[in-house]
Amino acid sequence: MARQFNPKRVLMLLSSHLLEEFFRRRAELTEIPWSKLEQFDNLIVYDAWQALPEERRRQVQVILQDINELADERGLAVLAQEVQWRYPDRLPEFAAVEGRADKALWTYLYLPQAFEEAALFARADALARGRYWVKRNSLPHAPITVTLDKREALGSKLAAYYRLMQGRGFFCQVDHLQRANGDDYFFAYLDDYPDARLVFDDTGRIRRHSERGVFDNVFVFSPTDGTLELYAKGGKELHTPLQEIFCKEALGLDVNPTAPDKAAYHLDGLTSLYCNFPTDPADRIAEVRVRRLRMEVRDQPRRKVTLDSDTTGHKNDIYDMIERYLDSEHLPLNKVRVTLATFRLTFASDGGKPKTLTFNVSHPNSCDLKSKPEEMRVIGERCLKSWGIAQ
Repeated sequence: MARQFNPKRVLMLLSSHLLEEFFRRRAELTEIPWSKLEQFDNLIVYDAWQALPEERRRQVQVILQDINELADERGLAVLAQEVQWRYPDRLPEFAAVEGRADKALWTYLYLPQAFEEAALFARADALARGRYWVKRNSLPHAPITVTLDKREALGSKLAAYYRLMQGRGFFCQVDHLQRANGDDYFFAYLDDYPDARLVFDDTGRIRRHSERGVFDNVFVFSPTDGTLELYAKGGKELHTPLQEIFCKEALGLDVNPTAPDKAAYHLDGLTSLYCNFPTDPADRIAEVRVRRLRMEVRDQPRRKVTLDSDTTGHKNDIYDMIERYLDSEHLPLNKVRVTLATFRLTFASDGGKPKTLTFNVSHPNSCDLKSKPEEMRVIGERCLKSWGIAQ
């Protein structure tokens, strides 16, 4: 999981009455005097949980990990979205629950489908936190019908590709969920290379345990935008065939490798000293700043120039640097191509430190907005379209 996980701390954050209901349903920890337990004084619960048999203790830990992942701003936004979409009449109850961890556990207990799906989406959002998702556009603007046969065919083709190219992926399971915004998420779980490690067994003895772990690919198809975003570890030589497999099996399309004129992001206009960054007033963005530009010389692509602005200086500091260092004598602007840009949005504040959103866009088709909180991601993508960077 992306967030640091400490089960003792998670249990300390949970209300006793919710924990009592949780363990009652599991027929566990019945010896605890729940009615006499002090609020948030759950060390007794922690010790009792640790005394459970290993398998049952592990089951609880997995649930606590999901609660931990959902108990932050990003996770609660996903939870609220799922509750509003699937159980709009229960939204007032969800909103009335105090405490971030309590909201997650309450949803697990009373709206399990919303919890399970939100946990999956939170994992997908956090999976590539700080990493880039690869985007492909020019796909049909139409909803798709997902069947078991389609999922199995996609899994079979992904497994065949990984077996041939990397000698792993002998098994593949593909799960599909649709998000409230209409995006279709496909989670492909493939078996990794075998690994052997030392573990403790139930008797406390150390033994050697061999296992095949799981690695993830995530495909997100947006019928509204006609785009496909992919997270998979590897470079272009991996991303392109994975896109082709997905489009063939899930969309029924034969697509060619992405051509240069089909770039998802266009960054060259960012070198203009008169660059304009309009924003929607409803987003309450007080400032747009270009923090970093990385450029390559057009006829010598291995030669690169990176400009990092002074974060404490004027918002147009990056353009002062362009004017000073890139000129017709040393390096004309028409001789460089922007390959990466870092943006920082600062939001209007009603008091206190204002919120910011920093994200990266890389030519031709990579961006890390997908791993930002949902509300921030939507604003960032709206800005990129408004600025003419994204189609």
